[in-house]
Amino acid sequence: MRTVNTSQVIADSKFNKFHLLVFLWCAFLIAFDGFDIAMYGVGLPLMMEDYGLTTVEAGTIGSYALIGMMIGAFLLGSLSDLLGRKNVLVICILLFSVFTLLAGLAPNALIFTIMRFIAALGMGGLMPAVISLMTEYSPKKNRALIVATMYCGYSIGGIAASLIGMYLMESFGWRLLYILGIIPLFALPFFLKQFPESLSYYILRKQGGKIAGILNRVDPAGNYQETDDYEYASTKEKAKGFPVKKLFQDHRAVSTIAFWVAVFSCLLMIYGLNTWLPKIMQDSGYGITSSLSFTLVLGIGQIGGSLLGGYLVDRLGHRKVLVSMFLTRGVLFHLTQYDFQPDPAVCIDCDRRSMYGRNPESGESVYL
Repeated sequence: MRTVNTSQVIADSKFNKFHLLVFLWCAFLIAFDGFDIAMYGVGLPLMMEDYGLTTVEAGTIGSYALIGMMIGAFLLGSLSDLLGRKNVLVICILLFSVFTLLAGLAPNALIFTIMRFIAALGMGGLMPAVISLMTEYSPKKNRALIVATMYCGYSIGGIAASLIGMYLMESFGWRLLYILGIIPLFALPFFLKQFPESLSYYILRKQGGKIAGILNRVDPAGNYQETDDYEYASTKEKAKGFPVKKLFQDHRAVSTIAFWVAVFSCLLMIYGLNTWLPKIMQDSGYGITSSLSFTLVLGIGQIGGSLLGGYLVDRLGHRKVLVSMFLTRGVLFHLTQYDFQPDPAVCIDCDRRSMYGRNPESGESVYL
């Protein structure tokens, strides 16, 4: 009976159809995660009119969604070891698909907030599970680039929300965005059939047959058997203890806190811009379609940054790339605070429907 290190087998493997299958499913799911998060900001101007919301009330609703995402990440992330990451993803899909639809059908702001909060639980739990599975099943040689490319799905989802907002929202209303959020539910049967469970889940339960089946798809020449020893004992020993506690063991405390601060800063910017950028640009004199184009450009920039970062990490290492990108982001983000006002005195909205002028006395934008 041979001993097989599953992590090493995947690390040494070459990208094939199995890896592509995992990649496509992860990209699909994280795209709808990005779509769900972006849709709030895209539909916010019309939703505020529909529900009669103030800016403070709209911000509060957005904050409740972020709290739901945080709870979902902690709660569903903790259940991954117990239920398996694939099953956690199924729960996430059900939550954010069904309750996003219900949010779009909500008759008032209170019901919308409740539905949005529950949907956010699924959105929060989905991202760490998807990234973890993509990392687990990626060959080591190009792992950072593969994960970064998969993560572009998040930005593609945001771009899709922006395009729908630009070309369909004024005709069909903001609720259309939330109705489309049900699409992943129809893909769920195919996901259950095709997507693999985490190998670590099977190893902890000594399910050698399923482990061998996955590894033979990862490395067809390996001829792995159910009777092989997949390091059951050592994996079980490593899995003991409270997972969060391990983040602070073996001199990891400083690194853990540093990562938390970095991720907090990133998400503050991303979620803040996704929520408020269209409204900020509309208040600055741009039409609805023009204001949404800024969210579209934001998504395109995120894709470029993900691909460039993933490429450089595989060659220069994580630390140099992260520090360089954070410094660059800090400088460029600081520059965005200067003069949001459009240059021309008259802004013609690219939907060719609205023409705006500026009142010389009050400075307010008015229809001409």
